[in-house]
Amino acid sequence: MTVNVVNDKNFLVTINELLSDSHTVLDIGCGVGETLKNFPCPIKIGVDAHRPYLEHARYGEQFIKLNFRAERLSELFLPKSLDSVTLIDVIEHLEKAVAWDVLRQVEEIATKKVIIFTPRGFFQQLDVDHYGLGGESFQRHRSGWEVEDFQNRGYNIIIFSKFHDQENKAFLEAYGIDAQPIDALLAWKEC
Repeated sequence: MTVNVVNDKNFLVTINELLSDSHTVLDIGCGVGETLKNFPCPIKIGVDAHRPYLEHARYGEQFIKLNFRAERLSELFLPKSLDSVTLIDVIEHLEKAVAWDVLRQVEEIATKKVIIFTPRGFFQQLDVDHYGLGGESFQRHRSGWEVEDFQNRGYNIIIFSKFHDQENKAFLEAYGIDAQPIDALLAWKEC
């Protein structure tokens, strides 16, 4: 397990490198598909609990859209059925006990990697849906994550130093113009 610190905001470059050997990817909490569209995998599946996000995906039929809750993934996907699973800005929206169970499920589903991107520590986020699609209750942050949480489960980690700052609308709304930036964590586990 490694822990590295970078002063960069382009986390998608690293995620795409991690996905380079994956033919299939399951993106949990895909929203309207903005991040998923950038993944290099030929087969992309996006799962989101809020149907209007999937209905308003701007990227056509570039991914399979499933309206389903993360807490029940093992009901939908068989063990070792997809190469990689991503949770990009998702687990912080779940209570920690629920998130641990979701991680257990995705670790069973993936054959190659589980990749997580989340704020470091608790990032207070208000119930605001910046897409204007009625998903306010899904936007609230319910848990905070530290390096040790992932290290203890065998994940490698990159700390994106000062990632969340005043350029992030949700950060600005919650913390204001004078707040110190918050790091982000990119964690991945080989399955």
